[in-house]
Order: sequence, then structure tokens, then C-alpha cells
Amino acid sequence: MKRYKLLLFDLDDTLLYSDWYKKGLVQTIGEHTLTKNLDAALFLKKKLHVPSHLIEKLKNREFTPEEFRRARWQHAFFHFDMTPDDEIINEIDTLFLQRGFSCIEQDPSLIQLLKDLGTHYKLGIVTNALYDPRQKVYKMGLSKVFPNDTIFCAEELGLRKPDRELYYAPLKYFGIKPEETVFIGDSWVHDVAGAIDSGMAAIWINTRGAVPTTGHSPYAVVSDVKDIRNLLLDFK
Repeated sequence: MKRYKLLLFDLDDTLLYSDWYKKGLVQTIGEHTLTKNLDAALFLKKKLHVPSHLIEKLKNREFTPEEFRRARWQHAFFHFDMTPDDEIINEIDTLFLQRGFSCIEQDPSLIQLLKDLGTHYKLGIVTNALYDPRQKVYKMGLSKVFPNDTIFCAEELGLRKPDRELYYAPLKYFGIKPEETVFIGDSWVHDVAGAIDSGMAAIWINTRGAVPTTGHSPYAVVSDVKDIRNLLLDFK
């Protein structure tokens, strides 16, 4: 692994699993006056099940990220025969952010792994995250590992993985070539295929036993991000 100089990480479901989202949503539903009498488990199920046509609108830039977030709320409320206006949805979404971010916990073993990696490689994050990635990183205790300018957010750049320009943004910042870079993430399309098509190596964090949908060949496949320690820190 000595030939690599830069490690780029996806954020959601790679470094940060979705427990914070689920816990924060349940707390929000139980607290807000509009939702506190609803079935929280059912609402969560509907919120997590995003219709493909909404995802396609986001991918095709027919939705801004903010519009997509509102559409997800509206989709969930529809199943309860409720049609709150944008002002109420924005209010609920703000409450959700407060409650959800408060549920993000620090993982000492992950922090140590990334610190160790940082002694041998430059590190960055490239994310399509819809909610403030820098705040997530701060809550995870990783702000010193990933300073703000090493976090490349699709929403800010007006790009989305697998847009090649988004993979190249950190390369330009760090002054490093694609072939000197490893992309690490959970999405086959965004973090493996997209990165490989951009000239990088990729490590797939396959937590769910998913099946590849293309013929791309990642450098390695692991079931947990912490399993990359032996791959990236064994210089024998």
C-alpha cells in the first residue's frame, strides 16, 4: 500500500452508520405536536422507504437537496393522510436535525484507526450527504482528523457522486493523482464504480452482503470500515 498517498472516505454508512438518523427521527416524532400521536415505528418505516421517483429527481437535479428532504417528509405524512405545509415540514426537519445530531456518538476505536492512517496518508471525505457533514464529523470527534477543507460535500459543490468532477475536487486540493488514491465506501455505484472510473483504487465496505452490479474490481472488500487497518497499515 505504500504507493498510495491519499485515502478518500464516504461518510454515511461508511464512517457513520444510520443509528443516529433512526433514533433522532423517533425522538422527533414523539416530541413534535403534529406527530406525537402517530405510530413512530410505522412513520420511520415510511420515511426510510424512499420512492425511486424521488431519488431519480434528486439524481437528475430536478430537486435541490432541500426539496428532496421535504419530499421525503411529505411522502411519509401521506400514509397518515396528512399534508403539512412547507413551513411545518421545515420546522420538523430542524427539530429532527437537533435530535438526530445529539444521537451521534464517538467511537474511540474508529478515531484511533483514522489517526493512525493519518500518520501515513492524507485523508479526506467525499459525500453526497444531505445533512451537514461537517457537523456530523464534529459530533463523531473527528474534526482534527478531517479539517473542514478536507470534507468535500456534493451539495456545496453542485455535484453528486458518481460525477467525476466530485472525485477530482480533493485530488486538486491535495495535489495527488488518481492512481495514488484509494476511495473507501459502502456504495458500489458511488464509492467503487465511480471511483474506479475516475482512476482510483477502491475498497468496498459491504456490510449487507450486497452483490456487485457492474464488472468493476475493487482493491478489497470488507464488512466493516475498521477492517481496513490491516490492508492499509501493513507495510511489510
